Amino acid sequence: MEALRSAGWDDRGIYEATALASFFNFTGRMEAASGLPPDEVPAAARFAESSPD
Repeated sequence: MEALRSAGWDDRGIYEATALASFFNFTGRMEAASGLPPDEVPAAARFAESSPD
């Protein structure tokens, strides 16, 4: 927490990031437990945020 505060995060931001990560963890485990297939990214998908350029 101190490292996040040193990087400029406030308590609300830390809480929101923790809550969001926890929610995705929970939903992923619920999907796995229910037998739903994992998400698949189409081979032709191009995401700008994953591009090394």
